[in-house]
Amino acid sequence: MRDQVMACFGGCVDDTNPFYPTAEEHKEARLRDKQLTKMLSKYHKDEMKRLKLLMLGTGESGKSTITKQMRIIHINGFDNRERMSKIVDIKRNIRDSILAVLMAMPQLDISLHDEENQKSIDLLLEEAQDADRPVSHDFLTHTERLWKDKGVQESYSRCNEYQLLDCAKYFLDKVNEIRSPDYLPSDQDILRCRVVTTCIQHIDFAVNDSGQQVQFSVYDVGGQRGERKKWIQMFDSVVANVFVADVSSFDVTLREDPEKNRLLEALEIFEQVWNNRFLRHVSCLLFLNKIDILAEKLSRNHTPLELTSKYPHVFPDYEKFEPTANERLDFINSFPGNDEVPKKRSKKTSRTDVDPGTIKAAVYIRNIFMRIVTGDLKLRQCLQDQDPDWHQFHTCQYYYTCAVDTKNITKVLEGCRSLIIRKHLERFGII
Repeated sequence: MRDQVMACFGGCVDDTNPFYPTAEEHKEARLRDKQLTKMLSKYHKDEMKRLKLLMLGTGESGKSTITKQMRIIHINGFDNRERMSKIVDIKRNIRDSILAVLMAMPQLDISLHDEENQKSIDLLLEEAQDADRPVSHDFLTHTERLWKDKGVQESYSRCNEYQLLDCAKYFLDKVNEIRSPDYLPSDQDILRCRVVTTCIQHIDFAVNDSGQQVQFSVYDVGGQRGERKKWIQMFDSVVANVFVADVSSFDVTLREDPEKNRLLEALEIFEQVWNNRFLRHVSCLLFLNKIDILAEKLSRNHTPLELTSKYPHVFPDYEKFEPTANERLDFINSFPGNDEVPKKRSKKTSRTDVDPGTIKAAVYIRNIFMRIVTGDLKLRQCLQDQDPDWHQFHTCQYYYTCAVDTKNITKVLEGCRSLIIRKHLERFGII
């Protein structure tokens, strides 16, 4: 303690006074002080190189999938041991998916096309009584048989009327491959695999930028209502938060609240994040995710029009909305399958594979989120917004994303990297 006090106040050396350090002790204190200063300087430099990102959003929005993409893109993906460990989760996804489809059939008044398949249903329900029991080979065999039944397919076509995993069709279509003893999950299988995030997931990786290695620390926290209380623990030193919103969730409700529309919940949570006083100087990257599922839903003649009548204060008249030429081009250039980015912005595009209804819906939903950013839409009264300068150093940039498409996420991450680095330098007063 004496050394620390004297090191702080630079006391004189007096060998005759026992309360003052000796010459040797004074020398050691100066050495320790020098070492500590050097360590703090190194820590400061390391911190300047480390960019902390926070993944936020509601449950099942795709945050964890995008975090997995970062591993694939920047950390050489997954080894065979990790791939093998995912087989259990993938089989559980299959079990949960087929059971959800089957259990919905009586509620939707749908019958099996082949009554002989009732035996398979009975076997699945019997095995499913033990939730901890590993999914057996027989379970997968009967699942494959049931999935081909026209009645089961009809139930799936109405999946917006009940809770079903996004990955259901993907894995149910490949049950035969998954039940093979030689099966090893691919990157796409791991990306599609759904596991509820109940703790804070953390990954570190480096990105080369102008010849310099920039360190990223990404934190993924659970999006269910019970997990959001953990978010505030991670707000300190955040450079930017990535808010992931599921644009395909316009016609489904929350698992934890069957009365609450998922898209409306995402808008309300986004508003809270955007106006949070602890994130006042933290810019937001809005990922409008699952544009592929949005396209699939609309191709089955689902429409977000019902939102207009249910929540007219949030969703203006959809029929009267028409995206501009630039808004259409913006979405088309982001849609999976477009690997080329035009050098010059043009209102014309040669792509014809993107349905105009999908473009309209995606841009419409984007505009609603951006109305929160501009303050034109207030779902809840936020006192902070009374200050016109509240968002002076607080920006929001949006991106259309498809979390399971590696090319799309790679392009998005490259696009927002410079913004993140600039905000990081501003944080340290460098620019």
